[in-house]
Amino acid sequence: MAYLFRGRLCGALCDDCFEPLANVQIRLYRLRSNQDATRLAVAETKDTFAVLTDEQVRAKAGALLVDCMSDESGNFTARLGEDQKYAGEAFEIDVYCGTVPHRRPEPPPKGPVQFTITTVQPQWRQRENDQIAAWDHCLARRFWCFIRALFDAWVICGRVTVCSTGQAAEGLTVYAFDRDWLVDDPIGSGVTDASGKFRIDYLGADFRRGTWINIELIGGPDVYFRIDGPSGTPLLTEPPSQGRAPGRENVGPCFCVALCVKDVPPVEHAWFTRVGDFNIYSDIDNTTGLTTTAQPAGFPNQHGGPGFGFWQSPRLVGDCPTRHPATSQPLRYRFLWRPSGSLATPSPITGPMVVAQKVGTRPVTWSYGLPGDPGTHPQDVWITPSGGYTGPMPAPFPAAPPGPPPGSWGPMPPLMLQPDTDGWVTMPPDATNQGFSGPLLRVDTNALVPGGVAPGAGAGNPIPAGSLKNGVDISILFEAVPVSGPGATLGNQLDRLHVNNWIEVAEFNLDQFTAPGATPCEGITNKVDLRYTMDHELVRAWALGLSTSAVIPGGTPTLPGLGVPPVPPDQFSSVRGGHGQVHLDTTGWPQCAYMVTFTRSLKLTDGEDDDAGRGGVVAVFCKR
Repeated sequence: MAYLFRGRLCGALCDDCFEPLANVQIRLYRLRSNQDATRLAVAETKDTFAVLTDEQVRAKAGALLVDCMSDESGNFTARLGEDQKYAGEAFEIDVYCGTVPHRRPEPPPKGPVQFTITTVQPQWRQRENDQIAAWDHCLARRFWCFIRALFDAWVICGRVTVCSTGQAAEGLTVYAFDRDWLVDDPIGSGVTDASGKFRIDYLGADFRRGTWINIELIGGPDVYFRIDGPSGTPLLTEPPSQGRAPGRENVGPCFCVALCVKDVPPVEHAWFTRVGDFNIYSDIDNTTGLTTTAQPAGFPNQHGGPGFGFWQSPRLVGDCPTRHPATSQPLRYRFLWRPSGSLATPSPITGPMVVAQKVGTRPVTWSYGLPGDPGTHPQDVWITPSGGYTGPMPAPFPAAPPGPPPGSWGPMPPLMLQPDTDGWVTMPPDATNQGFSGPLLRVDTNALVPGGVAPGAGAGNPIPAGSLKNGVDISILFEAVPVSGPGATLGNQLDRLHVNNWIEVAEFNLDQFTAPGATPCEGITNKVDLRYTMDHELVRAWALGLSTSAVIPGGTPTLPGLGVPPVPPDQFSSVRGGHGQVHLDTTGWPQCAYMVTFTRSLKLTDGEDDDAGRGGVVAVFCKR
């Protein structure tokens, strides 16, 4: 029986800013004879956290149970069992790291660091043939920022809002400077996301370079900021003296700040920027159409990862102003698509290819029964596949209810816009901030690249080469042109996006249930023969499992799955999955019920949510 200890580690940079402890080594140690397991297991991290010397690391080397690596999200799995002579007791958790996340790849001032976090007594739970426990821990700011400081890694986390409303300001560039005695040092910049958050990573050398003598013997930079709009227009320019203000002077390795701008800048560019959370230039490989990284990077809700394809209904994100930047003519926009590499005329994305999506707001007159109403309130603007407004702009305001209602007019109906037959959406001239910035369209990729449940060839059999179901690479083009009058066509395109709407082949049979004359109600005597087939182009995980309340002599057998070597001559595996037969001798098994499960998930995302997987019980049998 194996013990699987699954965990996730992160570190706090601010009260609302965290980062996963990505690509670090987690080391689990057996407690030594001079350690009190009960006291350590209930102690707080502030009483157990310690950075170890090389001598201390060497002294405890003989107590090492197992080590493993965390992934980009800080997740890890440590496998313990008979090889370690482990039986479920408490252990000590250390982290060994050669650097910290987001640090520039320059030689650090210090070598690798190992630190002890705490002692854990896992609450083990039986699941199939393993004992499993979970542990989720985030290091407090004072501990994690201390570790970052050892690597001379500094960070500024902040949020930019509109001063008057508190609305998040997206797409702004925040520049940080260090107020110095002779020359002010620019120490970095970051771009705000949809929630107004930004992050700036820098090194100590970035703020220590401004003088020829070492005046600043201790402490950090004295920071002040400048914020520019998408077109480079300054929206906030703090004076250098702000760097000497309380709270800004000698800031530490982790500094958190809230900034605001007077107005949200108007939308000035027409371009296609992301598929969901994935930037079309930096996060999608232009040779494969697959993702290159998890997004939003560094945040607890990041998803996806290297090698994910797209499916279902992703949002196409970008910006479009109400008027042409060069000629001030009213604008309209559309998306088109075609197979990658094709010279065919691209087809507009319209009609049933469109999924309803909110794209912006506009100010309209409406009464919610508040003092002073009717007043001006935001009306949601949606793009819909059918039944939407297609007339001339500006679109009419929503009508007030009939009669003279004394109070609220009720919920405000949205403005529904419908792409025309050529895919064009005309911009409302009264759109908030003079344009749309965010989702511009949601596309049903099933209408472009159909899929479904891939057909199998019978449990245990390989899928013939001619029957394999794969995705298709497509190009997505964005155009914005004047409704009438002069003005060059604006836009850009994503050359390659890999779309796969097929569900995996997942077939399973138990011979003792399907052989001629056999029935599922018959008990098993001396053997069980399982047949399975798993196939998909983009496999994230798959596994067969066996669970029971009985104790099987020799341990519960490990069944095929991702990462489990196939047993010749009847089992085969590939990057697409595997197929074959499993022969189990049940002669010595106790009389009990046994359950077989088949779980699987795919490396597919709609840009915001990944495939959650499928699976469950595929067979239950009783041993007589």
